[in-house]
Amino acid sequence: MAIAALACAAAAAAQQPAAQDARQQDPAREQTVVLTVVSASDRSVYFDHGRDVGLRVGQFVRIFPPGAGEIEVEVRALSQTSARAELPPGVPSPPVGTRAEARCVLPANAPVASNQAPPKPNVPAHPPWTRREDPRSSDQPLLVPTFGQRPDQRPATLDGRFFAFGQYNMDRAGDSATDYQLLRTGLRADATNWLGAGERTRLAGEYDVRHVDVDGGDNVDNQNARLDLASVAFGTEAWAPTGYEFGRFFSPHLPELGLVDGAEFVRRYRSGLRLGAGLGAYPRPFPARDQGEDVGVHAFVDYTADAARSFAAALGVQKTWHLGAPDRDLVLVRSEWRPAERVFVLGSAKVDYYSGRDTIKGRGFDLTELLLQARWDGSWLGTGVTVSRFTWPELQRREYQILPVELVRDGYVERLSWSGSLRPLDRLSLRPRLDWWRDQDRDGTSLGLDADWRGLWNETSALSAALFRNDGGYSQGPGARLQVRDRIGACSWRAGYRWYEYELDALVTGSETYTRQSAEVGLSWPLGERTDLDLSAERWFGDREDATALAFYLQWRF
Repeated sequence: MAIAALACAAAAAAQQPAAQDARQQDPAREQTVVLTVVSASDRSVYFDHGRDVGLRVGQFVRIFPPGAGEIEVEVRALSQTSARAELPPGVPSPPVGTRAEARCVLPANAPVASNQAPPKPNVPAHPPWTRREDPRSSDQPLLVPTFGQRPDQRPATLDGRFFAFGQYNMDRAGDSATDYQLLRTGLRADATNWLGAGERTRLAGEYDVRHVDVDGGDNVDNQNARLDLASVAFGTEAWAPTGYEFGRFFSPHLPELGLVDGAEFVRRYRSGLRLGAGLGAYPRPFPARDQGEDVGVHAFVDYTADAARSFAAALGVQKTWHLGAPDRDLVLVRSEWRPAERVFVLGSAKVDYYSGRDTIKGRGFDLTELLLQARWDGSWLGTGVTVSRFTWPELQRREYQILPVELVRDGYVERLSWSGSLRPLDRLSLRPRLDWWRDQDRDGTSLGLDADWRGLWNETSALSAALFRNDGGYSQGPGARLQVRDRIGACSWRAGYRWYEYELDALVTGSETYTRQSAEVGLSWPLGERTDLDLSAERWFGDREDATALAFYLQWRF
């Protein structure tokens, strides 16, 4: 750690201009951008956009996982077209395809929203034009510049990242020792105009190697390669009237469908209306991305009122077949409304239609997923409410493990969540939260309070603390988290402690209470302009707890 600290201090001078960027920004305004989760691993989550939509390191993004309340994550690393954010401790990873939003700053010279008129410049008189516009064809974009560059005249670009993640766990609790090793490498690349047609090409994949060594038992070795994205899209510009995408991709209009191996078509209109349809196969949401059993078609109508997304809505339908037999008939509805600058209302739903061939749900429409959210964020005070309901659909597709018939027929999870934000001082922010849930068998509540104090002993230091009590049905109890972070030159370090006391109810021997504690240290080290390294060490101890975890994350951006 001392050697790394010296290296970080030596790199401070090279990183100083970048650190001052936030203080020297041009006059700007904000807009809401929609993101999609394209990958999630451990405590990291990855999005399909980065600096191209104005994201910044340190910015918070709101994720809306199905059947649960929103998750707020902090952006830790960026490239031109992707971003990595860090999940809070104890928060499960959102599924791939989950929708997210961020408030991004636009430079003052960025294009204005379609419902705003730019100021009229004071243009002096000009002599008559001598150059004439070339003839237009019917397939040109609606807002094509008078003398714009053709696609074959534009430069080709390549942007992406290569990453490597390694973890080594040593568990000495219980009667036997277990060692767990994981090495994961991956690539995400976005290329534009390499074919000279103004197209966008995306490629993403991972390769994992796992080894489990059990003292006195059989060792387990596992290798897995998966392809997350491989697609080519034409007509991706917002003003292009027609767009196509082929390959393996997430639909930007219906990301709830998950991965699609096929094609999608969209037709855009100047009013903000978009019509589209697609077809293809649907890989299963498991690491191997198994495919070949499920195919289908989908169609959608999407409307966005303006660039600020003051109102937007989408309606989609999907029809699937499993091994040639009719399977899912799905209707998706989504809308968002911003009646004022700091007011946000979101609603989304999945409705399945069951015919006479379905034996569990019965005939008719059934609400599978529902998410309603309303939030107001003031300059020093904010509040929000989330209501959700989740049920298990009747599917022939093997999307879940084998489920009991009773769970498919009667199972549900309902949740009501409230969260607030309060900034009593410039350097202090508080975030209380309350969550009530119930399912077909039981119910429970969770509550907590998070606090962040910035400028603890200098301008770059901060203290984060959390108090909470969770009731998970089978276990419940109080807990606390504490983390201190600061910078050493161009590097960031962190140190934290967690404590959790939980009571287990559903045991043959009766209720039992345990205590779990952990201590963590970490260092984020920029090795160069395009390379980042994150190191962490964590120690778990307490009742029946004796484990150590070491991990690294290395990223090279290109």
